[in-house]
Order: sequence, then C-alpha cells, then structure tokens
Amino acid sequence: MRSATGWLVVCLIAVSIVAACSSSDPARSAAERFVDAYYVEINLPRARDESVGLARAKVEDQIRLLGEQPVAEASSRPSVHYTFLEQQAGDAERDRRGFLFELMISLGGDALTRRALVTVRNDGDGWRAANFQEID
Repeated sequence: MRSATGWLVVCLIAVSIVAACSSSDPARSAAERFVDAYYVEINLPRARDESVGLARAKVEDQIRLLGEQPVAEASSRPSVHYTFLEQQAGDAERDRRGFLFELMISLGGDALTRRALVTVRNDGDGWRAANFQEID
C-alpha cells in the first residue's frame, strides 16, 4: 500500500510540473507549437501546418529550397532548447499577438543563443504563427 501511495504522489508531482510548463493561453500555445516544430524538431511540414500568411510562405520557401535533400540524422542536427521571455505589450484580446523566445542552440561543442519573435493570429480556425523572425 505504501508503494502505491508513493507512486501516486510522484505521478501528481509530474502532472503538476507538466501543467506548470505549458501555457493555458491558446495564442502562446500556438507560438510554442510553431517553435517546437520549426526550431526544435526541424519538422518543416509540421511548421507549415502551424502557420499562415508570411510565416507559411517562409516555411514553404525553405521546403522548396531544400527540395529532395534527405533529412539530417539526429546525430548531425543541432540541439535546440528555448525559454519564453515575454509577450509583446498590447491588447490581450486582439487577433494578433507576439511572443519572444530565447533559443539555446548547440551542435557538438559549439553553442549560441538567439531570440525569435513569433507573431500569431487567430484566423477563425484557431491561433497560428503569422510571422517569425530571429533577432541577434
């Protein structure tokens, strides 16, 4: 009985941590889904699905430029982690909002930090990335 209670406590703590790390704001969640697909997973088709407008055009252009090149093996891909920094000031009820993320990118022994501004908009079917840009 004691081990079952311990297991339950561990599960509740794990669920609490996951819930604390994810946003309940659908606009921010859309920005995070795009960052995950585009930067972390390097999954351009999924990033395209998470985007509209200029962001979608940028992703489609990258897909076109890469053409039929095979996807790089996991060992040769950079490792990307990110942190949410801030939401752009403005009306939270607008149909367009911006979110700033810090990207920590490492490949082998090299590492660099970049910032990415992801603008999302509610296009009636939900929130999607409408534009993104990297900032030094």
